[in-house]
Amino acid sequence: MLEEKKSSNENKKQNKGFTMGLVSGIAVIAVIGMIVFGTLYFTNQSDDDGTVVGEDTQQEQPDNQAPEVNLSISDNDYVLGNRDAKIKIFEFSDFQCPYCARFHEVMHQIVDEYPNDVAWVFKQFPIQSHPLGMPGAMATECAGDQGKFWEMSDMIFSNQETLTAESFAIFAGDLGLDVNTFNQCMSDNPHGEKIANDYQTGITSGVRGTPSSFVNGNIIPGALPYESMKQMVDELLK
Repeated sequence: MLEEKKSSNENKKQNKGFTMGLVSGIAVIAVIGMIVFGTLYFTNQSDDDGTVVGEDTQQEQPDNQAPEVNLSISDNDYVLGNRDAKIKIFEFSDFQCPYCARFHEVMHQIVDEYPNDVAWVFKQFPIQSHPLGMPGAMATECAGDQGKFWEMSDMIFSNQETLTAESFAIFAGDLGLDVNTFNQCMSDNPHGEKIANDYQTGITSGVRGTPSSFVNGNIIPGALPYESMKQMVDELLK
């Protein structure tokens, strides 16, 4: 009787162990499935932050790559580097997107290293779920009226974690802008049409999140690290 009871307890332990192992196995499979699904999903969709991929992730392009997008530099575009450069990088960015802030630094490094070979064209793509995305876009355009577009962009991204609606006027003062003129511009929003056109250009070109860039017409979703961007530029310069 004692042996039967002991045997029964051992069977229960084995069954329990098997059950727990099965649950653990299912959990592992589920996690792997979520990772795979997430990778595939975010190649075509964006999350609430408008982010396609993290700055440390490099997406492999599918065999059937999207066709090249014909983007050209307009007179009212802000360009860092050489407008006539062999490599033109059109970046669609949002000022409240954390990945955009990190990629902003990467692009500065690229232009610094390849000042004659790269043209960095900044395109506004404010995400609806970011309440300060549109004001940030407006602030850079208004600062651009006074010759400080890139300086305002750098200022916003550098202070992104503490950004408030009141920050932009403070930044304008710190940059030596005419604050009254800047505030009037923010109120009147004369650049609303340009921002909307940038956004629509992004949508029609296949942008689904920020940052998204077009390197010589080929879309590069997400914030690639410096090493990956440098390798890409070096290959195109060969």
